[in-house]
Amino acid sequence: MPSLGSHLAVARRVARRLGREAIDADRGSYYLGATAPDIRVITRRAREETHFYDLGNFTPQDSLGRMTRAYPELARPDELPRPTPAFLAGYVTHLVMDERYIEQIYRSEFGERSRRAGDPRRDVLDRALQYEMDRREREDAEAMTEIREALAAAAGELRVPFLRAAEIARWREVVAEIAAQPPTYDRFPRMIRLHLGRTGLDETAVEEQLARGPELAEEALREVTEERVRAFWEETAEACARRIAGYFSWEREP
Repeated sequence: MPSLGSHLAVARRVARRLGREAIDADRGSYYLGATAPDIRVITRRAREETHFYDLGNFTPQDSLGRMTRAYPELARPDELPRPTPAFLAGYVTHLVMDERYIEQIYRSEFGERSRRAGDPRRDVLDRALQYEMDRREREDAEAMTEIREALAAAAGELRVPFLRAAEIARWREVVAEIAAQPPTYDRFPRMIRLHLGRTGLDETAVEEQLARGPELAEEALREVTEERVRAFWEETAEACARRIAGYFSWEREP
């Protein structure tokens, strides 16, 4: 699924499209929400508990609908005190992005039912593609600086029934650190080692592959194509904006 830099960058574009005070007044909480489903990285909870998406179900799913059914108090976000509505708007961007990536990119190109089903490198290529998409977003230093400053300035208590205050506070630190990482391949070996280990390669071969981040990303992009990736981001930003507007019962501006 898209990495956190991608989630932050797309959330920024969505906020600009919507131009809503409910988001702009609490951008830090909004950006935090855009990453928060991945808080399981530090809590070790099941993915479905924060993403509201069943990876074992191959039919289209509605993560936001599942979240609001599980927690009816979140079904009326504009009635919640600040900064929770902005946080939830960001949360929606993450849910929508992951849904679309799983169903439109991963499952068709790299998933267990794709044409690469028998290729032990399929998840490696998927992660390399995600890493390169994330790296490209980080090249916009102005955007990343704006996001980090907003995160640092975020204030107010969030009321999210399935997240603890201490978890959110720790996650804010993690996200700020991630948003400050440079657009290089320095982090690639640590991120991809586990997936390479699952391919059956011996340790020497794994070590050789760790330095091939850009080449692996190029191979994945040849499969997916640059055109398809660009279309995915543009259509996903629009889908996020539509879903947020519907969630908040906002009229979309012409």
